[in-house]
Amino acid sequence: MTSDAKYYIWLTLALGYSNPKLKALCKLYGSMEEFYRAGTFEWRLSGVLNQHDIESLSHTELSKAYDIIDQCNRLGYTVLSFDDSNYPDRLFEIADPPAVLYVWGRLPDFEHRLSIAMVGTRNATSYGKMTATMLSASLSKLGVIIVSGGAVGIDCEAHTGALDAGGTTVAVLGCGIHHRYLMHQQKLREAISKTGAVISEYPPDYPASKFTFPERNRIISGLSNGVAVIEAGERSGSLITARLACEQNRDVFAVMGNITSAYSVGTNRLIKDGAIPVTSYSDITDCYPEYIIVGAGESVTAEIPKHRADIDVSENAKKVYRVITSDPQHIDDITLKSGLSVNIVLQCITELEMEGLIKAGKGRMYQLI
Repeated sequence: MTSDAKYYIWLTLALGYSNPKLKALCKLYGSMEEFYRAGTFEWRLSGVLNQHDIESLSHTELSKAYDIIDQCNRLGYTVLSFDDSNYPDRLFEIADPPAVLYVWGRLPDFEHRLSIAMVGTRNATSYGKMTATMLSASLSKLGVIIVSGGAVGIDCEAHTGALDAGGTTVAVLGCGIHHRYLMHQQKLREAISKTGAVISEYPPDYPASKFTFPERNRIISGLSNGVAVIEAGERSGSLITARLACEQNRDVFAVMGNITSAYSVGTNRLIKDGAIPVTSYSDITDCYPEYIIVGAGESVTAEIPKHRADIDVSENAKKVYRVITSDPQHIDDITLKSGLSVNIVLQCITELEMEGLIKAGKGRMYQLI
């Protein structure tokens, strides 16, 4: 926990959760202590806050943040704020990331391991439960982090499949970690905390409500490379997670279901709308060739090719080489960036290929080796 954590907690208590203004203020000020001490005049000048926000900040006492920190220390929860080096960079990418995460357990390395969210209806069928368990277990054995919501139904099966396979799973709750909601799931949460983490953006005793679950869905998708929907009815909350995943530029997967089942209406519609259909775990892992799968708990990001310092090629070829990246680029883009004529660029590309510095792909695309 950083020295500024108390100010981030204070900020969430005053401005609420799922508020994009929290990220804006973080970018605007060097530290939250600086913002806290700036006072109402500076707050108005920030251009981020309205009068209601300023009044709420003025009337929220910092002592409440200290009380929450004391409670977390007693319960053994970790407090991660925006400025903490352990805060997931992937989560900060979204429009409205949580300024504070309360963590029971230990967050896995989201930056270097493939992470897939698995969500679905609470009223899961036997088919849905079996599918969630099998998919989760198969992915976990390959070292994929499984993220879900810790609820009954598909969530529970996804977490259980990961645990049974000896993998890592993270449960994102729609209430405080210590709040007595769905306490029959407490043993599952305890098991998750031993090898992964149970997390929430809400203080430990914060109650669940009709607002907290839709809010927490953005964290589930935000932590993940992609979201797999197992079973979902026509108005399932899992469809909210899928929509958020699209907004966050995450992949959306859906398991094809029985067309006569009410719990497959949502997933089948997702596929019609462009979601990637899933019939096997490989339908998911094949979408992420940048990750090397080397065994349970050991999926890591593939090493990204970099430009070499000393290469024995012509000056024009060096110029072309410098604009080619690890991501495939079309010949037209390479020509534009290099400032050379297309004929010269083609000669340079041939030279670079012969030296084993770049490789060609389909459609006149080229990238570093």
